[in-house]
Amino acid sequence: MKTIILKLLIIIPFFLIISCDKPKDKLEQKNEYWDEIQLITRNQKIIIYNENDTASFENEIFKKVSGNYSSAIYKFEKIDKKSFSLNRNERDSLYKYTKAIITKPVFTDRASTDYAGYVLIKLRDRHTTLMCEYKSVGEWSTVSEETKNIYNLLKTKIDVAKQ
Repeated sequence: MKTIILKLLIIIPFFLIISCDKPKDKLEQKNEYWDEIQLITRNQKIIIYNENDTASFENEIFKKVSGNYSSAIYKFEKIDKKSFSLNRNERDSLYKYTKAIITKPVFTDRASTDYAGYVLIKLRDRHTTLMCEYKSVGEWSTVSEETKNIYNLLKTKIDVAKQ
């Protein structure tokens, strides 16, 4: 009788330890929820919605009034608004690239004059907004592999600016 009780006292805690020991990968794998991704450049704003296959695109149009190159003067003319479609795989890819940019940003030494090359990338969920901003980097699409992937995917849908 004592041997049975002793065996049970050893076996029961062993099974409890094994059954309660969850692999760390499974704990970290949860449904990742997000509401929208915003990509804002100098004159454009793109909003991708998680639950909607239609994304929005705004492009500010300026008209040159006078001058040349850096001394040129521009006047705001209008905002051109469009919608475009993204399927679930494209939205998931954009989310993956955006999350990588925000959680592991690339610190770049790229520099450009006249503040050329601006992008602000935002990832929103229910109550939180995470973002990463690059300023004066020339073509923002060349900062990292993820920015290049975002640019290439969006370029197939709309005329997205590189700067």
